Amino acid sequence: MRRMLTLLAVLLLAEPAYTTERVWRLGILTPTDWPADDVMHTVLIPELARRGYVEGRNLVILPHWGNFDQIPQLAEDLAGDKPDVIVAASSIAVAAAMKASPQTPIVASFIGDPVQEGVAESLSRPGGNVTGLALLAGEGDKKRVQLLHDAMPAARKFGILADQNRISSRAGTKSAATSMGVESILYPVNDAAEYRSAFDAMRDAGVEGVVILSSPVFTRDVTKLASLALERHLPTICEWRSMAANGCLIGFGPDIAELRLRTADFVVRLFSGGNPAEMPFEQPVHFKMAINEKVAHTIGVAISPSVLVRCDEVIE
Repeated sequence: MRRMLTLLAVLLLAEPAYTTERVWRLGILTPTDWPADDVMHTVLIPELARRGYVEGRNLVILPHWGNFDQIPQLAEDLAGDKPDVIVAASSIAVAAAMKASPQTPIVASFIGDPVQEGVAESLSRPGGNVTGLALLAGEGDKKRVQLLHDAMPAARKFGILADQNRISSRAGTKSAATSMGVESILYPVNDAAEYRSAFDAMRDAGVEGVVILSSPVFTRDVTKLASLALERHLPTICEWRSMAANGCLIGFGPDIAELRLRTADFVVRLFSGGNPAEMPFEQPVHFKMAINEKVAHTIGVAISPSVLVRCDEVIE
């Protein structure tokens, strides 16, 4: 009897041989080529691992990526995978994820203006199933007008390339140019087939610099846009630092690595039971600027020294 009681006590006190850990399912919906998205792989996923969500152990990542016209169907496919949280990169992806997975928490990584785009009731209290990072692209576009003017203070006429299919800050950008004594002409385009005629029209109008407004489409097509501008000796300023490496004269925008870190934080909070409706949108804190000196030399533009000393990177 004593031996049986001892054995029973040992069994009751012993830790289980294994524990069952919940496996979280993170959906990724993006127009960017997922395998080639270095920042996602070197920042977002390692940060999730650091916070306790390790791919292959307690985290399954469900990436769905493709061209913009494929995003709605990709969102439907992702909904069938039943993710616990979706990271949607770009306003287009956010809208598609909302429609396909209306009950799933969504992290916008990132969106232009969630209030203007009907995604949130306010930045501080979204009120729905979407939270994340609001670029407030209109403010960024106005900053780029100022920066291009600072770089080329003698310029008196700017062209503004706008994505016709996207809510944008066209009026605000033109107003910013006017306040600096610069005439601005708007060139809206529907798709890549209209890029060449838009740049031809800018050249013929005597435009001295081009502000390429915030748009994921323009980010995708930056190499083509930069090439068309270079052929016509038109200086350009674009949305991201990396766009200067792809041929824009100036690239200025939020620090994308920092944005991906914040994206991971949103995911962790949602995995932990956070309510997206009560989770305020965040805005970028740090910005990066690069100047492509090779482009400047090719088109014969001298960048103001006051701008050169402010840039984070000079591409030679």
